[in-house]
Amino acid sequence: MEGLSLSTIARKFGVSKEAVRQWMAKFEEFFASRPLSKVKQRGVALLDETKAKRNGKIAYVSVCLDLARREVISARSYRSVSIISTVDTVKKALDLCEEKPLFIVDHAPWYACAFEWLEVEWMPLTFGIRSYIERWYRTFKDRTKRFYNNFGIRDDARAIKRVERFVHMFAYWYNHMRPHETLKGATPSSLT
Repeated sequence: MEGLSLSTIARKFGVSKEAVRQWMAKFEEFFASRPLSKVKQRGVALLDETKAKRNGKIAYVSVCLDLARREVISARSYRSVSIISTVDTVKKALDLCEEKPLFIVDHAPWYACAFEWLEVEWMPLTFGIRSYIERWYRTFKDRTKRFYNNFGIRDDARAIKRVERFVHMFAYWYNHMRPHETLKGATPSSLT
């Protein structure tokens, strides 16, 4: 993934921007149906949210990351963050866990109710091991910087779905194709 500028990719392949946009839509559709990971034993998961823009409006990206493997186990997008979005993201993550891991989160006020409702252990932390999920978001934002961290989707009804498909596709690439220096060149999905 050189970058996400449709113009740059179109010039490189000698095609139109529209052709590249259609290719990206097909890639999104293909990867959206693929699970991010296999079911594995996970001791600690990190959860955090960040903001991205969709046609100038805010979209929230919520990600769960396996601490030991640096593997994304849940990646979702929402119009707002709340107890409901946290429950949804964590439930998706739990689908890929053999047992319920400990979730490390920041101090957002809605986490207490969400984790109590899910009956999952959690711990609020501000620094330390949470830096791994912050690093994931930096990698994500480095890629979306090509289009000013703004997903130019005019149809508001489809915007969140398109952002979520892109986040899922990016997380799939991150897990299965991107070598990680901290994992000695391995990909997170290659670790058992």
